[in-house]
Amino acid sequence: MLALGIHYLTGYATATSVGSRDEAEWPPHPGRVFMALVAALYETKPHPGDTDSASLWQEEHTALEWLEALEAPSLKVSEHFDKRAVVTSYVPVNDKLSLPANKQPRTFPKVRPHDPNVFLVWPDATPSNSHKNALQRLCGKVTRIGHSSSLVQMWRVPEGEEPAPDLHPVATPSRGSKAVHLRIPTAGCLRELQQQFNGDAIDRFFDLSVRISSSRGKAKREAEATFAAEFGTKWTRSLPPPTRLRPMLTITRPYVRSRPAAAVISHGCFDSDLLILAKQDGPNLGLESTAALTDALRGALLKSCGEDAPEWLTGHRARGVPSERTHAALLALAFAGFPHADGHLLGLAIAFPRDLPARERGRVLRPFLYDQDGLPAEIRLTLGKLGVWTLRQEERTVPPLTLRPETWCQTAEPTDTWASVTPVVLNRHPKLDPYPDRAAWFAEISDIIATSCEHSGLPRPVEIDLDKTSWHEGAPRARPGAGGFPLLLGKPSAPARQQIHVWLRFANPVQGPARAGESTEKGRTGWKEKGR
Repeated sequence: MLALGIHYLTGYATATSVGSRDEAEWPPHPGRVFMALVAALYETKPHPGDTDSASLWQEEHTALEWLEALEAPSLKVSEHFDKRAVVTSYVPVNDKLSLPANKQPRTFPKVRPHDPNVFLVWPDATPSNSHKNALQRLCGKVTRIGHSSSLVQMWRVPEGEEPAPDLHPVATPSRGSKAVHLRIPTAGCLRELQQQFNGDAIDRFFDLSVRISSSRGKAKREAEATFAAEFGTKWTRSLPPPTRLRPMLTITRPYVRSRPAAAVISHGCFDSDLLILAKQDGPNLGLESTAALTDALRGALLKSCGEDAPEWLTGHRARGVPSERTHAALLALAFAGFPHADGHLLGLAIAFPRDLPARERGRVLRPFLYDQDGLPAEIRLTLGKLGVWTLRQEERTVPPLTLRPETWCQTAEPTDTWASVTPVVLNRHPKLDPYPDRAAWFAEISDIIATSCEHSGLPRPVEIDLDKTSWHEGAPRARPGAGGFPLLLGKPSAPARQQIHVWLRFANPVQGPARAGESTEKGRTGWKEKGR
């Protein structure tokens, strides 16, 4: 077996699709990866006098000839990725002898795969030690795959560590399967790419041109004769160099993704179709301001509905009797769980009960979200000493990750591991103290959390971990004071509820939003996926 690994260093893959210059290529075609290896090979071609380096280079050349003759590789590649909006850029054209042209428009489509690692796997390959060493050296020379900004690290995977591929080449895709056609290398590709590039002829053209220009007399006449014999024409200063064709591979193979047996997906009592309200203006606030923002949003919603506010929004029936049905929850959307995250809020969201019809949501919220002309309305939240926030329903084609429902609900890839972004407020006071017997206290808190999950429509977790510090970067600690989260105060005579950060693992994948703890409808328990 042979496997080559690729890691996209920036987290983005920038490569133009063959079918459209406005579309990014994903997954990376094996043919593109092979061309990157060929480019690395010839960019490091040694001088003729360097015999030691020439010997190693020839081994690498031979290894690529062996590689291209193999069957098309399988891939281990992320199925899910985020597209970036394609922006037209204007770049200077290359220098020419004639007057320069205007700047030309170019596009640089890119995607952000959910997993920046890609593997090409040849299950039946049996490389020799020479081929293994040559491919390892050659992979170390590859710096990009696609555009020059698509930086990568590439390596030969050690024996025994090859991953199981999930995208396989097939002769003919079965009916109903979703096949993608990827370019592949075939026997003779290396020679064909070398001919298309035409590097030797172009180097020879300029070598002879320099000799002719810098020589006189007999030496110049001999150089001109050699040039005419090799290129079939008389040398002149205005003569263009030989044509260099853009290297390309045209042979494709259909690929089909193998899928494991479908797992049972669990859902809570909230719909994953969140209503996102993006911040338009106002002071920068962190997660510690969650309560003020969600209280203000709840007040604005109830004011918009007036006396006709429905039970699923208020949480109460007639005469203030608490509702027994699930009612809408408000979430604070913070930049957390990403590298360099600082926990600042980008907006708010409304999570609806799963059994609430979409038509009913629209009927109640239309006056709140749109003005009389049918345009998105600005939602103004007055926050007292914190200032004023202005919100608007998120409608951008490619919003920030924090303002996407799938970030908080894992709609594309339901997960069995979740961790709190805002601390979980316990819905009852624990009877035990953590200091005399921490194990017993841990068990009691875990039972409170597990029971709360069940009340929220989620299955009971199979593993629970607790900490004052969140598993997500940028989230505040579960303690009042500087760098922490303020306590949720209840009745004046009652002590504040305890709060703690929680990590959960379920027996089956769960699709969010995950909710648990006291006052989930007030946005105090935001969760995101977090593996160990």
